[in-house]
This record gives sequence, structure tokens and C-alpha cells, in this order.
Amino acid sequence: MPSDVQANEYSKMVAQAEAAVQSVKDPELRRVAFEKILETLLSEGVALAPKKKTSKKIGKKTGAKKAATKAAPKGKGPKTRLLELIDDGFFDEQRTLADVKAELADRGFHIPVTNLSTPLMRLTRDKKLRRQKQSTGGKGAKTTYAYSNW
Repeated sequence: MPSDVQANEYSKMVAQAEAAVQSVKDPELRRVAFEKILETLLSEGVALAPKKKTSKKIGKKTGAKKAATKAAPKGKGPKTRLLELIDDGFFDEQRTLADVKAELADRGFHIPVTNLSTPLMRLTRDKKLRRQKQSTGGKGAKTTYAYSNW
């Protein structure tokens, strides 16, 4: 059962989603857009679930075990999917943005290229990936970047 604070947060998100679709004339399209926006708002990392009590006692073994075992990230966004590709060895060879998008699509994650460029750049800054310029050659050639393990 949600607390008053949680109910208030839900109400704010519903109001925000309603305001976002207010100008949509088609009722079916408005309903779909409302559902999608509300789903996005709910999944944006707003912690509405009740917090679990945790024990403050952490023994040496427990602390060491937690540090030693790195579980896969639990998020569902593009960065999490890219970290999975890194763990699977996908970036052992140089890969372009188009290669990354295609591999994610093959795995069932249809993420637009515009949503991949920022997480790839952040992973590059965190030195999880290396980014290198590639020129297609010729006059007026387009410069692309390839990503690989560091």
C-alpha cells in the first residue's frame, strides 16, 4: 500500500503526463502517448517503493564478497545494455555506432542511435571504451568513430 508521499508523487507524475499530452487531438493517440510518458516517468529512477531496512553490521567476509563480485547493473537503459556488450566481449574489435545499434537490435533492444551516443561517450570518458577516428576516405568523406575495449 503506497504511503501518502508515494501517492503524492504518483499524482504529480500523472499530472505531468496529462499536461504533456494535452494538445494531442486524437483520443487514441493521446491515450498511447499518456501511457508511454507515464511509463517513462515511473522508470526514470524515482524510487517510490518502500525502502528496505538494511543491517548496519557488515562482516569482513560479506564486505569482501560484495567488493569481489560485480553483479551486472540492474538498470534497463542504454548504458546498461552497452555494459552488457562490453562484458560479452563485443568491443574486442572496433565497432561503429551502427554496429552497436545493429547488435542491440539483434538482441531485442531497439535503441535509437541518438540514445546511444551519449552513453558511449561517457563510457569512453570512464575509460571502459576507447574511441578512435575512422575516415571513409575520399574527398568530402564523412568521419566516423569506432569504439573498442580500452
